[in-house]
Amino acid sequence: MKRAPLVILLLLLAPMLASCVGNRAKVDKPRVAELNTRLGLEYLGQGRLDLARIKLARALEAEPRSASVNWANALLYEKLGETEKAESFFRKALRADPDSSEAHNNFGAFLCEQERFKEGVKHFEKAAANPLYPTPEYALANAGLCLLDAGDEARAEAFFRKALERNPNYARALYQMALLTYNQKRYLSSRAYRERLEAVLKKKDPRVLWLCVVTERAMSNYDDADRCEKVLKTTFPDTKEASSLY
Repeated sequence: MKRAPLVILLLLLAPMLASCVGNRAKVDKPRVAELNTRLGLEYLGQGRLDLARIKLARALEAEPRSASVNWANALLYEKLGETEKAESFFRKALRADPDSSEAHNNFGAFLCEQERFKEGVKHFEKAAANPLYPTPEYALANAGLCLLDAGDEARAEAFFRKALERNPNYARALYQMALLTYNQKRYLSSRAYRERLEAVLKKKDPRVLWLCVVTERAMSNYDDADRCEKVLKTTFPDTKEASSLY
């Protein structure tokens, strides 16, 4: 399941880490934890898992009860495929900071990937309910994706709509609504969401162009469908979207 980009997660992590450095008399261990957590997450984002493990182990040794340190280790062990360790670290992070929307959002995604859909959605809801969380639409859209995987289209749609209530220009939720309504043969609605998405995106996207082709074909608007198909096959000739059209 897709999540917020790691760069955004690093920015969101900064306030949690900064709070550990306030007392200069006790700066050593919190500072070690802060620096090693930052480096560990950077290495994790680069796919350098061996270095990430070293740095995050040092952070954990310095501050074993830190919410941010345990959260970062959870992300590492999830990436390593060690799910039991990942879940343990997620739970430690949430015990240390039950209001951490970032930890709830990531733990929710982890649970949904384990097909524990009901549990996952609860954590997304907790993340979004925090009034201090700057991007609740991320968690709400993730809940929608989780419910799609669970086969519950009606509840998924409700969560995508909630995400758009929080941020009407959230591209991920707009795309999911355009795709969902197309699959339900609600073609006018699909077109409306797609056009909103096109206005938000700064560049062409093969998935959106494909949606344009199939939706306009379904409504017998062949000129618009041909226009989108031409752009798709010219700009993205090697994509699965282009090859799927006949």
